[in-house]
Amino acid sequence: MKSFDRVARIYQLLERAAFGRALERARFRYLDRLADCREILIVGEGDGRVLERLLSIAPHASVRCIDSSAAMLDLARRRLETTARMRVQFECADARAADVDPMACDAVVTMFLLDCFSAQEVVRLVDRLGRGLRPNGLWLFADFSIPAAGWHRVRAKLLVRFLYAFFRWQTGLAVRELPPSEDILRDAGFHVLESTTLRGGLLRTAVYSRTRRRA
Repeated sequence: MKSFDRVARIYQLLERAAFGRALERARFRYLDRLADCREILIVGEGDGRVLERLLSIAPHASVRCIDSSAAMLDLARRRLETTARMRVQFECADARAADVDPMACDAVVTMFLLDCFSAQEVVRLVDRLGRGLRPNGLWLFADFSIPAAGWHRVRAKLLVRFLYAFFRWQTGLAVRELPPSEDILRDAGFHVLESTTLRGGLLRTAVYSRTRRRA
């Protein structure tokens, strides 16, 4: 998978033009569930909007922030004041190759990341990242989704097809369809604690854990 460097500086403008603030609402919906976390792993952070808000919500947390795009990481760094930046370990790496120590973090955050991989790659990625979670750890997930039926399903399929075509052109993204990421999370032993759908089911955001406790 190639990097998103080419679109990094215009990504927020493109997103707002296409979706308004809907993707931000999906990303931010459950960040407050991580307020008491001490070690957080964000994979595929993008331009730093989640990171900036999370550092404020979780004032005692240290964050490992992984993204394959150096330009995106540079934008994320620039969003932060010096004291906040000192709490973050920035790492330019492909999520599929990043080393994650067992039980190293209280939470994993993947926002609009898993749709960049094939189903087989998501299976391996969920296994690797899942092993990095401590008992009772949380996985915050947000991504595109295809509704089950009706006009919203038709619209979502057309829009997702367009998005894959655009990012294939701009970044070399090889994937052409959404992987069943939430099915894969459930097959790996994760349970939904809370979830929200937006834009008629086009967007899904959820809190997962391997325990069924309340988030």
